[in-house]
Amino acid sequence: MIIDAHVHLHPTEEVGKMVVETIKQKYGVGYYSYGTPDDYLKDMKIAGIDKAVMVSFAPDNQLKNNNFWTVAITRPGKNRSAKYPMFIPFISVSPTMAGRKPVDELEHKLKWGMRGLKIHPIAQGFAPDDERMWPVYEWLVKHDLPITAHSGVNIDEKSKFGEPKIWVHVLENFPDLKLILAHLGNGFWDQTVEIADKFPQVMFDTAIAISYIDSPTTLCDEEAKDLIRTIGSDRILFGSDYPWINPAKDIERIKSLNISETDKKLILGENAAKLFILK
Repeated sequence: MIIDAHVHLHPTEEVGKMVVETIKQKYGVGYYSYGTPDDYLKDMKIAGIDKAVMVSFAPDNQLKNNNFWTVAITRPGKNRSAKYPMFIPFISVSPTMAGRKPVDELEHKLKWGMRGLKIHPIAQGFAPDDERMWPVYEWLVKHDLPITAHSGVNIDEKSKFGEPKIWVHVLENFPDLKLILAHLGNGFWDQTVEIADKFPQVMFDTAIAISYIDSPTTLCDEEAKDLIRTIGSDRILFGSDYPWINPAKDIERIKSLNISETDKKLILGENAAKLFILK
């Protein structure tokens, strides 16, 4: 089984084009696709991916609408099956969102089938250890649900709120929190190792960090192998960061690494299947 634990999807081609083109023009970051669900379905078949985790987020004024769309397309109706049952829906909240409070939004979307939370502290403008998020972490622990958080340098080269060490205070207060640090710390490799050593419950995903692209924070083969061995292959999830990345090429990159076949299977799907309780 192959599970992509880091996918951003857009409701229409028009919306997807607007998002990726805006980022390309503003930050010079290229993209692979516009990222509609049907676009990704085609790439899933090509790459042999069985499941994918939707980790999209949105500005505060669009957050609830984006959350609703995310759960709606993965939820079966009374007289119909789910349109995209192969997607695992993560929603997003922020301490500054309008309308429902974060915990109220989590409760509402839990009834719709949400399976976890995604936050991007840099883009959403809050620190992970902001105590306004304490009720959110408490709720996640209570419901035994994971949270994926952007970590490391962002596309705008900012790292405030993205350094892995900022999670120390959170993890000390919520030792049972199922935290997934995206991008393996994305440049802050020393902090990644320190967090992994101090908090064995923390997981990481490979998005951008172990990829076919040549970004400033993409690890070379030897660096990737060393980091995998240091952290442990049982704590790393494959993530593509689609639609910016072609998932098939990232899978091939992981398969090409000089690590054991057991390690590759764990990273490409077995760890995620266990974490997300998939059969």
